[in-house]
Amino acid sequence: MSLPIRYSLRARHELLDILDYIDQNFGRKKTKEIYQRLERAIDLISEAPEMYPESKKRKGLRRYVFSKQTSIYYRLNSDCIEIVSLRPNRKDPKNF
Repeated sequence: MSLPIRYSLRARHELLDILDYIDQNFGRKKTKEIYQRLERAIDLISEAPEMYPESKKRKGLRRYVFSKQTSIYYRLNSDCIEIVSLRPNRKDPKNF
């Protein structure tokens, strides 16, 4: 049974920033493709949230590696899955 997904305000802003960057640099077709891949990734997280590893740096968060560039961090709650952040893999985790 899938749990509902909720996005933190931070995750919403990060998602919009990522999609805007892709749109400006690679065009709408690529933006749509990435967005569809992201929706599939979120569906996978929703269906099996415990399948992905817990973050070593942030207790209570799990990490789904979406691409070479980006990871999705989420928190498993009793009633939902909260997408906390969509982070570039190269960023310093201390700034998280």
